[in-house]
Amino acid sequence: MASKVESLLLAFQSVLREPWANTLSGHERVWFLVYDPAEQRKIDLNFGDFEVSAKQAGKKWLVVSLKPCFPQWMAAHKYRESYFAKPSALMTQLEVGFRQYAIDFLRTAIEAGQPDEQTLVVVRDAGALFGFVRLADVLEAVASSCRGRLLVFFPGEYSQNQYRLLDARDGWNYLARPITG
Repeated sequence: MASKVESLLLAFQSVLREPWANTLSGHERVWFLVYDPAEQRKIDLNFGDFEVSAKQAGKKWLVVSLKPCFPQWMAAHKYRESYFAKPSALMTQLEVGFRQYAIDFLRTAIEAGQPDEQTLVVVRDAGALFGFVRLADVLEAVASSCRGRLLVFFPGEYSQNQYRLLDARDGWNYLARPITG
């Protein structure tokens, strides 16, 4: 019997074998690799297997980690010390300033990798945005600029065309493709 991660890898490989239509909208080119958040370490341990599978399928692999996004934004913020003293003051800045920073962070990283129609842009560490900004808002802003496919490693659940990051809230639309094990 295959483990959850092995089942997810097999489902991913199956999706990779399908032809990539260039006529899809940006939202339809987004894939969510959905797994239980408790499996995160196992996913990280086997991350290279997903890359090998993509390359064996003839796809380019471009990884963008969202883990440094918030720390870089906070470190550069001129009012960071006052936010550490009074974290509630940070709330308005998250929606206004950090949301756009996260969008620009992801967009810049994607553009730097110069992806083409055969590139799988892999977004990892999606949970790093949790509690700061909605992942759906960030992906919504960059989905149409991805020419290949945007693969989001998604610790959460998928049910009835709704994605729930870390099992907390819904966010992404039904046009994104779920990959489940």
